[in-house]
Amino acid sequence: MIFAKSQRFISTLFLCAALLLQAACAPSNGGTTTGNPLVEDNSASGAIAGAVGGALSGSASGGASSMKVMADFSAMAGLCPTFATAAGSTCSVSGGTMWLTYSACSFLGSAAKFTGVQALSMSTGTATCGSFPHPGASSTLTRQYVNSSGSTTPSSLLRQSAAGTYLTIDNHTANLSNFDSAVIPTIVNSGYGVSVHFNSSGARDQITFAHRVNVAGDFDQTVHATLTISESSNGASSRTVSGPVTVYHNGLQVIGTSTLSALVHNNTCCLPVSGSITTSFTAGSNVSPTALGSLYVGKSETLTFTGCGTGTLTKYDGSVVNVSLNRCF
Repeated sequence: MIFAKSQRFISTLFLCAALLLQAACAPSNGGTTTGNPLVEDNSASGAIAGAVGGALSGSASGGASSMKVMADFSAMAGLCPTFATAAGSTCSVSGGTMWLTYSACSFLGSAAKFTGVQALSMSTGTATCGSFPHPGASSTLTRQYVNSSGSTTPSSLLRQSAAGTYLTIDNHTANLSNFDSAVIPTIVNSGYGVSVHFNSSGARDQITFAHRVNVAGDFDQTVHATLTISESSNGASSRTVSGPVTVYHNGLQVIGTSTLSALVHNNTCCLPVSGSITTSFTAGSNVSPTALGSLYVGKSETLTFTGCGTGTLTKYDGSVVNVSLNRCF
């Protein structure tokens, strides 16, 4: 369903679709007016945008250019495999499942190195290396990090930045290690990840996701939701997303409940291109907020998207800052 004009452009977009390839997670220290230069977003609302965007950009109702990677790049030395990679040590299949193995490899345009195994599983159909595993109408596609090729045991993906910082996308820890020990329903293989459902017309009508994204001592958020997708079958150029999202801000030890307002995704951007996400914060049921987290309780933030990867964040204290967003997972 994605009709890109440039294979390189499509390949670049994938870098933010499934693997947090631009995970600059340092705390925002920008100013308090919308006139300030862009700063890197690390808000709870931004984490939600990344999870929603990754789920959508990692699938397409037509399957034509899903996950935004074209075959010619999969053969280039040093690059991580994609669904377009031929069968071999980095791509293997069994039944309806495809496994892609990342071994300290990089994606085009990224200095980061990735280690882990991603499993793409169809509820119907047979997977083939070199073709996107699209299950068809009235079916489901799941995406999960597992512990080895051929395995269905949930695990994590590790990203090492050029500076040596390690970021983990966790799909396996019980309840995704949320600070409040709340129960988070599993999605597939008694673990977490992404599930995308296609309706009888072949269009996506629901996504479910759950991840923990963590940079030790810097950024730690657990997000999960089941959301409704509205798009026409196959050839849709954009879609809207609705439903509530829960985010556990494990650093501040507060819980965010987010409302998506007119959130729109198109075929050329992993992140939302318009609309907003408003997140209201409460204390947990079992663990008290940190000193900083207590300032968030009873307040909210709103992230408004002004284009692909840009937005304005109205913080819990009313200050406003222009932000850049580049994390999708």
